[in-house]
Amino acid sequence: MDNKARSLKMDIDTVLNNYDYDFSKVEVTSLGNGHINNTYKLTTPDFEFVLQQINHDIFTKTVELSSNAQKINVHLLQQKNNGNYPLAVPQQVLSKTGETCIKIGSNYWRLMEFINNSYTLEEVESPEQAALVASAFAEFSCALSDFPAKDLAVIIEDFHDISFRMRQLKEAVANDIQGRLSDCQALVNFCFAQQSFIDHVVDISKKLPLHVTHNDTKINNLLFTTGDKPCAVIDLDTCMPGLLMHDFGDMVRTCCSNLAEDDTSTEKMVLKLDIFEALISNYQNTFADKMTALEKESLIVGAKLLPFIIGTRFLTDHLNGDNYFQVSRKNHNLDRAISQVQLFTLVCEAEPELIKLAQ
Repeated sequence: MDNKARSLKMDIDTVLNNYDYDFSKVEVTSLGNGHINNTYKLTTPDFEFVLQQINHDIFTKTVELSSNAQKINVHLLQQKNNGNYPLAVPQQVLSKTGETCIKIGSNYWRLMEFINNSYTLEEVESPEQAALVASAFAEFSCALSDFPAKDLAVIIEDFHDISFRMRQLKEAVANDIQGRLSDCQALVNFCFAQQSFIDHVVDISKKLPLHVTHNDTKINNLLFTTGDKPCAVIDLDTCMPGLLMHDFGDMVRTCCSNLAEDDTSTEKMVLKLDIFEALISNYQNTFADKMTALEKESLIVGAKLLPFIIGTRFLTDHLNGDNYFQVSRKNHNLDRAISQVQLFTLVCEAEPELIKLAQ
């Protein structure tokens, strides 16, 4: 066992001493393929758990993050017990002293229930699957519609604030600290040319009600069970007060392109209208009368916003030297930015058709 593995084992042993379970015989294996937190499955003769080391460099409000998750889980469990929420609610396990997370050195850890016979999927492959994804995330936010969103801490400030993200891009362009601007000037110009769309986002955002939103509505943040049926919403790290159009827009962003996020063959990108129709019809139908008319209208705004805002973030990070998003090749973030801006363009071009599909 090398020093890193030995240190990790000691940290995990120290963490587990804070919980009222017998971990004298425990098997620890890596779980999932997340890029931010380190997640492990713990197996004992009697129990299975998920143990997670929270990345405190990305999530600086670590205690608030686990506190938010606890508040959400308590509310969802109450809704489930009242017959108003069909999915499982994986609970955080409180420490012996009632804490939602444990600090060991500079690292924060939390223990969670493991849902037996569950698994994750990495991409939406059919309209039927898209319908299940949209319904599951809608059921999640719908069950939280009577939870006061402002009772949750804001984990990442200005996360979907387009004005803030454009200011970040403007600063990155002005500084050009890596000398990369000349290679992407046309893309920068395109982003700044979208001011009328940006103004519309700012205007409609002021008129929309706050909800508890998930803010990372990828298919791999659902657990599935036999028959590829969603059984739980997971990864509540970015849950905070937000707008439904953000969650819906992220589903469109991650489900409706035929290409991976960093694929360089953007000229081959198409918008999968059958997937979009399944997403928007099932998202709206699940909410029913708990979604206002303006919120329904905003969903297509969100479908344009999320590719655009993520595209500008990738572009900003490229100009700043790839400090936020992990990269594995030269111009990786620029490739991602080009891809997301192309998706934004396709959604804008298809908007008249999308409006028909939403009705």
